[in-house]
Amino acid sequence: MKKLFHYNEKGYSLIEVLAVIVILGIIASIGLVSISNVIAVSKDKTFVNNALAIVHAADLYLNDEKLEDIFSVSKITYQDLYNLNYLNEFSDPDTGNALPPSPSTYVDVIDGKISRVCLKGINRSLCTPVDNITVDQITIN
Repeated sequence: MKKLFHYNEKGYSLIEVLAVIVILGIIASIGLVSISNVIAVSKDKTFVNNALAIVHAADLYLNDEKLEDIFSVSKITYQDLYNLNYLNEFSDPDTGNALPPSPSTYVDVIDGKISRVCLKGINRSLCTPVDNITVDQITIN
């Protein structure tokens, strides 16, 4: 007597498996684009916050140092604030490395008040009036 073997036909076809893989690929690519946009926005916000940190440190300097003639100060550099311990080194969001204190990053002071901040990073810069610090003001070098 001849035995007939019946194979289990409850599995998935090749077409169904390929369709699932294509759908997962599309979902993954959408997620990757979204994550890269979130990372770019967070780097921009970090750069702006670094500029705000310089402004606040310069404001502390102007208030704490009891300068004889506060109106004679026209520029306070990141290097000055670092050397006087008003500010620590902060990292550049593009490279992740510490941005060394330099005179190219500074705040302008007019009549004893901070009016403008200029932050020079490795790949980008920001130079804008203090009242108008936004991510839109960042320029790519």
